[in-house]
Amino acid sequence: MAMRQMLVAAATIVSTAAGAQTSPPVAGLCARLAPQTGLKRERDGSWRVNMLGGLGAALFGGTTGATFLVEPVEGSTPDQHLDKACTQAGTEIACKLVGPARITVGTKRGNATADVASGEAAQVGMKGRYLTCRDDR
Repeated sequence: MAMRQMLVAAATIVSTAAGAQTSPPVAGLCARLAPQTGLKRERDGSWRVNMLGGLGAALFGGTTGATFLVEPVEGSTPDQHLDKACTQAGTEIACKLVGPARITVGTKRGNATADVASGEAAQVGMKGRYLTCRDDR
């Protein structure tokens, strides 16, 4: 009897682990970019990260920057809205994204890439030393 209970428990653990592998992708573009860029969720629902960060920058100063590339995802046609997705006003860069599209954010950590699903919208940009992201719902 004890062996049968152990087999049932083992089968449950295996099926749970297999189910975890087939789960859908994390909802929201910002949540998908967060592990790659260090974005943290703010109280107002937006996401941001101090790109300068760290004790060395606080003591000695430094510079930071980011690049933004918006392109069509494979299988979709390039739209004119992708060409004008990112705009710059002074030191602020804002990319207004409407899927389907792919955004690549280049930082000192490397390139972070995420797809914007069809019907999904978000704003990604840089304001001062902060990389920002907001999912539009």
